[in-house]
Amino acid sequence: MSKDKIVMDSSKRKFRIPSPNNLIKPPDDIQFGRKSKPWRIYFAMLKSVLPVFFLLYSSLFIILGLINLDPIVTLTGGICSLPLIIIIIRLHRPKLIHVKIATPNENGGFIHPLPNGGSLQTNVKTEFKRFLIRDDSILEMPPSKQLWLIFSLVLLVGIILSLLFLTNYPQDSDLNIEYLPSNIGIILFIIIAIPLWIIGFSLPVLTWWGTSTQLLGITTRKRDAESWLLAGMVAAFPAFLFNSFIAPLMLPDSASILVKDLALLAFFAPLCEELFKGIAVAFFLPSIKGPKHGFQIGFTIGLGFALIENFQYIGLSLIGGPLQITMTILIRGIGSIPGHAVWTAITGTAIGWFVIDSNYVNKYNNKGKKEFNDADYSIFDPLDVGNSGKSLNKLNEKKPWSLLDKNSEVINNQISVDKLPKKYVKSGFYSPKSIINALILSILGHSFWNGSSYFSFYLPDERNLDPNMVIFISFVWTSILIVTMLYTTIQLLRGIRSLDIEK
Repeated sequence: MSKDKIVMDSSKRKFRIPSPNNLIKPPDDIQFGRKSKPWRIYFAMLKSVLPVFFLLYSSLFIILGLINLDPIVTLTGGICSLPLIIIIIRLHRPKLIHVKIATPNENGGFIHPLPNGGSLQTNVKTEFKRFLIRDDSILEMPPSKQLWLIFSLVLLVGIILSLLFLTNYPQDSDLNIEYLPSNIGIILFIIIAIPLWIIGFSLPVLTWWGTSTQLLGITTRKRDAESWLLAGMVAAFPAFLFNSFIAPLMLPDSASILVKDLALLAFFAPLCEELFKGIAVAFFLPSIKGPKHGFQIGFTIGLGFALIENFQYIGLSLIGGPLQITMTILIRGIGSIPGHAVWTAITGTAIGWFVIDSNYVNKYNNKGKKEFNDADYSIFDPLDVGNSGKSLNKLNEKKPWSLLDKNSEVINNQISVDKLPKKYVKSGFYSPKSIINALILSILGHSFWNGSSYFSFYLPDERNLDPNMVIFISFVWTSILIVTMLYTTIQLLRGIRSLDIEK
């Protein structure tokens, strides 16, 4: 029976409207381009972190209600959490692309109805097909230099605003500028406080994300990268609950304030945070291909965790005025953010080594799961040992490559691949291959950062030094930590980039 619709106009004339063609199975070899939008990932990141952060605190009411046996608080937290969960699921649901193709065909037609109404009209007879494919867009990032430049400009704006905020210009000042009010810094801060907060907590994360993506050189699906970042945000949930409810209960009441602070900052916080971030990395174990891929996943998960922390810390620093928020953006932007990313990347690298050493991928594939192959990446990855043989075989085939101009004309047909890629020159730092050792190293690094930062302020203050001297000593030590962290991050990125496996 025909599914065509019959309609009648005002003159009682009947018209038959053909039904749209049914969806068909997409071709296996379909490829298509898309307009480059490198900043799209930034706005997608912002849309994700806002509901996740508020869900963190709405779920806190559920926990408090359960602890205190208060159904009203629990119900309130549940009601507030439900729409946030729906928003997060909607943002990260698998995205499909509806592809419609009309190809010349003598047996086709000139008009093809569309499923959403209207029709497609062609000048020649065409065959119309439509199908759905999953959005496998490649992760695009703005250029690293552009990101660092914008980050520097944000800091510059914060410094200028701080100077204006701390300087008073009376109306009869020597500047002889009558229209300049004495509270111009306060007025400007009120105007740009929220934009400075949003850019300040998110842009440094994107900057490190773009930098690591460029240095690693791994072509990555956008949906995969977004799932890693979301996993890092989700890992902040149990870490937050542990630090807030469980860790304080494990400390004796007789302990001094110093002991309690150090235990929470330098032991419990690094332990639970690195452990939960490591679990988040292990969640992607079936898709990890090797150490380099594990490093990338761990680095991104660490950035997601830092993104949630940044949202809160930089938001709270608004209370201290432009100088405090500028310093917080600077310290977290070049210290804490790469710290979280690197500590988790160390664990991710070890998990990648586990995948290779235990032949986990092959065992997983033998259970009928999807096969992991080099088609997932568009470049040669020397760390993908389990599948690198396929790539090497392809290179050994010595099939000619053609260089085309913009008109698809062959420029030179003498290009061929007759040599294997040269081995990378080893450089940089290398993290442990053992998962236990890598996790311990991550916890120790995190612990040293938190503990020494606390002592850099506590010890000078305990000796009753001048407050300005206390701030100066703390600032100097923080600067040393930041420089050390930056150097370590760069060296680890170089190490994982140049790593080569000999079998």
